[in-house]
Amino acid sequence: LASPARIDVPPPWPDGSLEGMPAKRLLLATLLTAAERLERVPGYTAIFRKQERLNGVLVPEQTLAMKVRHRPFAVYLKFLAPKEGKEVVYAEGHHENKVITHTPGVTGWLIPRLAVPPDSPQVLAESRHPITEAGLANLTKKLIGFRRMDLDDPEALTILDRTTGPDGRAWLRSLHTHPRQRPERPFARTEVLYDPETRIPMHISNYEWPGPGHEGDLLLAERYAYEDLNLNATLTTLDFDPANPAYAFHR
Repeated sequence: LASPARIDVPPPWPDGSLEGMPAKRLLLATLLTAAERLERVPGYTAIFRKQERLNGVLVPEQTLAMKVRHRPFAVYLKFLAPKEGKEVVYAEGHHENKVITHTPGVTGWLIPRLAVPPDSPQVLAESRHPITEAGLANLTKKLIGFRRMDLDDPEALTILDRTTGPDGRAWLRSLHTHPRQRPERPFARTEVLYDPETRIPMHISNYEWPGPGHEGDLLLAERYAYEDLNLNATLTTLDFDPANPAYAFHR
């Protein structure tokens, strides 16, 4: 994980398990530190993995190459698996603030590229969130909002601990559960994994509320993971331009 030269000292994470108000306060402070770190980063590249439940169906995990610029906000995505080749770009202030997409194969030959609003039904039919909410800074900001709510919500259960991934990598972890479904609580359970050095949230899994009369294991609503994060990536305007000769929007 490449990171900027300036390093903040985040709050110490517990070696064991921490619960209750101390966990809530420590986690909020940790996320604020991560947000400040990301605020200083012009942009980054990463491998982005996502799996979402759309219209009640859990779709296969998708793997994408991602580039993000923070100001003005811009995102470039290239799908790598299971279907390779689709490209998506969004650059705030350009192309009428629309998402530009290119699909490979026969579809791409018939319709080289599409330009649609980020919140169009066509886009949201394939994703739970608009591209304007993509990226680590947006994720961290959203988590800060929920963690602030937790401070005033005694029913919100928070556990901080450590875990190890299937590849043996060590992670810091927070677990969040809520006993009652409410409009401001979209998920029954959330698990977040943080990089031990930067404290940036790198993996998040959200679980749906069970339907009436249903008990047992919660269904996965969405899972997002960032890998091979490079916070020192050199990005230019061309990285977020469909006219980039390295991209296939014009082919």
